[in-house]
Amino acid sequence: DYNTDGTVTNARTISELNSKWHDGPITISADGNTAYFASESFKEKESSKTDKKANAKFGQVYLFKTTKSGDKWGNIDEVSFNDTTFSNSNPSLSRDGKTLYFSSNRPGSLGGTDIWKVAIADDGTFGEPQNLGNKVNTEGNESFPFIADDNKTLYFASSGRQGLGGLDVFQIDLSNGGDATNL
Repeated sequence: DYNTDGTVTNARTISELNSKWHDGPITISADGNTAYFASESFKEKESSKTDKKANAKFGQVYLFKTTKSGDKWGNIDEVSFNDTTFSNSNPSLSRDGKTLYFSSNRPGSLGGTDIWKVAIADDGTFGEPQNLGNKVNTEGNESFPFIADDNKTLYFASSGRQGLGGLDVFQIDLSNGGDATNL
């Protein structure tokens, strides 16, 4: 519960979404009824690879969509652009619900992990994911996108830009073609 004084109380787990695997970042639509979240591909049995000799299981991070009915989350579906050969993670949904930003090491990335976006049609289907290009992405890793309510200010972490080291936080105005600035 978010209180008027800015404090948060009564935190509780969302048991319908949590699994025994790593369940990562979540983004929730403005109306509070649709969410996208990251989770290990082990949820989907055919999506993980097993190396019996090494006694190891290998997977990717996938994005899932869920909808709320009453006060329970359900209808958990893997997004159509997941793939067994790369990860999709760290979703951030635009305020209007028409664009999903995420990080991925999918083919076409400029570095290890890049920031991508995908259009969401009115019927809930997805367009073709688009790399945000070299104004955002570098040969390093970019991750943890967050699109502000203005649908043009993107915050993200980067290891490939001049900074203090590791993943510095950057901001870019996607509407004007300017450069990202280190916060």
